[in-house]
Amino acid sequence: MSHQIRLRNLLCVGLCVLVLAGCRSATTRLHSLSMLPPAQGAVLYAGPAVRVDAVHLPADMDRAEITTRSATGGLAIQEFDHWSAPLPKMAQQTLAADLVARLPPGKVILAPLDKPDGALGLNVVILRFSTDVNGAVFVASWQASAGKTPSSGGELVTLKSDTAGTA
Repeated sequence: MSHQIRLRNLLCVGLCVLVLAGCRSATTRLHSLSMLPPAQGAVLYAGPAVRVDAVHLPADMDRAEITTRSATGGLAIQEFDHWSAPLPKMAQQTLAADLVARLPPGKVILAPLDKPDGALGLNVVILRFSTDVNGAVFVASWQASAGKTPSSGGELVTLKSDTAGTA
């Protein structure tokens, strides 16, 4: 009788080990943004210093998982592809790093450092980013302001790529 109880316990433990071994999920991949190196050196710019104040995203993109929107309007959530940090913050830092590489030294103030009087604050609103077999489409608007008065921007910018993209 004792032998049967031990055998039954051993079988139960073995079954539990097999079940738990089969419950392993796929590995989560972390992604970040990085700037592309400028094709040329710093551009000639004699205007005021600039700070990227904020980058705003659509709610369906502002999440830990990477999302993709198809041309037909469908939304796919990539369950195992996550952003390594909050996407608005990464986008702000990447845009600031890109400006540092393109503008003359001293013309970019990194957030959250104080913005001196006369410096421009740049706000970017990303309206849409989607990919399909024809390529990628990026639609955004931006505004530069000194203090509470907008000084330029506000127009819609649409960028299209004719090469198909992925998440």
